[in-house]
Amino acid sequence: MANGTGDTKYESFLKYINTGLLTLIFGFAMMIFVTVNGIKADNLEIQKELLRLKTVQDINTANIKGAEAKIDALEKYQTEAIKSWVDQNYVRRPQKID
Repeated sequence: MANGTGDTKYESFLKYINTGLLTLIFGFAMMIFVTVNGIKADNLEIQKELLRLKTVQDINTANIKGAEAKIDALEKYQTEAIKSWVDQNYVRRPQKID
């Protein structure tokens, strides 16, 4: 009988240890789950911000290309007018030749 009582105490002790370990494992699993969900939410926000920046960059690039086209056309078709305007409005200084 004494042997049976010791086994019961030992099994009871193992049940407490098992319950404690399962509680720890469940706690760690919940912390990991919360952390992963937080990372996913942060990642989604970062992706939205990157998409917004890409859109702004594309708009700016299109605006720059439009301005370049206007400047190129102006230089191509108005070269003589630009030269005469510069000659009329600016005094050229003699350049030093070394």
